[in-house]
Amino acid sequence: MAITDALPDMEREIEFFPVENKNPQTLTRDQIDQFNERGYVCPLDIFTPEETEANRRYFDELIERAKAAGHNSYSINGWHRHCRGIYDLLHDERILDCVEDLVGPNLVSVMTHYFSKDPGDQKQVSWHQDASYWPLTPSKVVTVWLAIDDVDMDNGPMTVIPGSHLHGQIPFEHSTEQERNVLGQSVRDPLRWGGEPVPFTMRAGQISLHTDLLLHGSEPNRSARRRCGLTLRYMPPEVRTREGRWANGYICRGEDPDGYWVGLPVPEGDQVPDK
Repeated sequence: MAITDALPDMEREIEFFPVENKNPQTLTRDQIDQFNERGYVCPLDIFTPEETEANRRYFDELIERAKAAGHNSYSINGWHRHCRGIYDLLHDERILDCVEDLVGPNLVSVMTHYFSKDPGDQKQVSWHQDASYWPLTPSKVVTVWLAIDDVDMDNGPMTVIPGSHLHGQIPFEHSTEQERNVLGQSVRDPLRWGGEPVPFTMRAGQISLHTDLLLHGSEPNRSARRRCGLTLRYMPPEVRTREGRWANGYICRGEDPDGYWVGLPVPEGDQVPDK
């Protein structure tokens, strides 16, 4: 049965709010137009080869510790609150410069997630919209996908449906066990909602940007190489959760004029949370 209200217990504004930025400082005007019309910008060069290798080493060490503690390759979710390395990536000035051109000068984040598909991983990410999962309103979240490894057609690239973000909430179904979906929602007829699918093939150290309403997914990793990316989510401070008076989040740039978002402590070291 198709579902059109992902969070019926919460009143939300689920629609695309076009970027109105006549003078972007990092992105180009064409990239702003593409984000509005197609829902994404990809790829953007951010990290040097040396930094990219350091990002990979950091993840290699962290995932080894995580698996030793009983976690799996998708478990490093929201660990920016525990791990200084993820916190630092979330606050990288070059990334924030790109996001500011889309979101504005005040940037709040509450979400990060490593998506690491091991070689031969049979799991997929079924077609979905990010906003369907999140108790946030209005739907103004921009996701940065940072490539930790090179991404090509063989190891399961994230693939998007251009223009699908313009349809608001797209009906979905709860995923079946047979799908081996990393998440829990599945849009069954993705081509109905936009243009031809576009795979995000990227070099390690590059990023993509997409709106929380863009329909996207990824196939299993059928290669002998890992495919890891880190998602970093940003939104303007006027976005609200279910919490009435205040909520926790990092103000990554600028300020929150209303004081709704209360900052969390900066993590010291890299702590692996208990499973």
